[in-house]
Amino acid sequence: MNLVPFNGSLAALFDTWFFSLPASFWLLMAIMGAISIASYAARQLTGSGAFAAFLVGFGSTWVLGFGSLATLLFFFITAGILNKLSKRLRGKEMSKIHAKGGRRDAMQVWANGLFALLGALLYALDQSPVYLVMFATSVAEAASDTFAGDVGILSKREPVSIITGRPMRRGLSGAVSPLGLVSGMLGAILIALTAWSLLLTPDRAGAAGASVIAIAAFFGCLIDSVLGATIQAHWWDEESNTLTEHPTKNGKPLPLERGIRWIDNDMVNLLSNATATLLAFSLMAIFS
Repeated sequence: MNLVPFNGSLAALFDTWFFSLPASFWLLMAIMGAISIASYAARQLTGSGAFAAFLVGFGSTWVLGFGSLATLLFFFITAGILNKLSKRLRGKEMSKIHAKGGRRDAMQVWANGLFALLGALLYALDQSPVYLVMFATSVAEAASDTFAGDVGILSKREPVSIITGRPMRRGLSGAVSPLGLVSGMLGAILIALTAWSLLLTPDRAGAAGASVIAIAAFFGCLIDSVLGATIQAHWWDEESNTLTEHPTKNGKPLPLERGIRWIDNDMVNLLSNATATLLAFSLMAIFS
């Protein structure tokens, strides 16, 4: 299918050849299936996560071409590398805080990919560059949040609350550091540049779209920290005398210390990704 206009990139050249093949639909299914299975085998995704990633990847690539797949893979590969690095250096400490491990399940995939897929599907109905920007912003916000969290956690400087500025336990949602903020900005910019080179036009309009992607994505990353510090559920572990994002310990429920019981990290990711995507849509609608 691929509805994105030719922009001269290598991905666009490949799209021209690939989508002219009679069996391109089934070939793309096979490619996405192989990527999903490989991700599961590499312990990057759970079974449900691999299936969700297949749906996001196939739906986006069928409509937007291999430029969208390259953008998704760039995020997924860099996120996997950073996650392994942070686990190697801080894994034991972080496992006491975070409710989920390194393998992404379906909810984690949807929290970071639902609005990317929505942008692609909207583009199928109306080939407006606004929806390309929505797609890329969703991916860029996920990258920004991942870069901020996995690199920021390695900072030697003690993190502080984004709300109060007071010191916080390393790794807790809502804690920020200069290293994490700079890394989050870098993640947003890298995806914005990737999308500009592969999906958008190589002119001022494309540059404006890339700027919107980077700005909205980093704003979403900041919103993620704000929500993490305010409404995300945190539980009190009396044994270690600390806050944790685990609702239970040794099979026993922990008392809720702050936040809303049903708002976990996945929900915060979904809300912040939605905020970034809607901001990008609004900025494009205002300035285009």
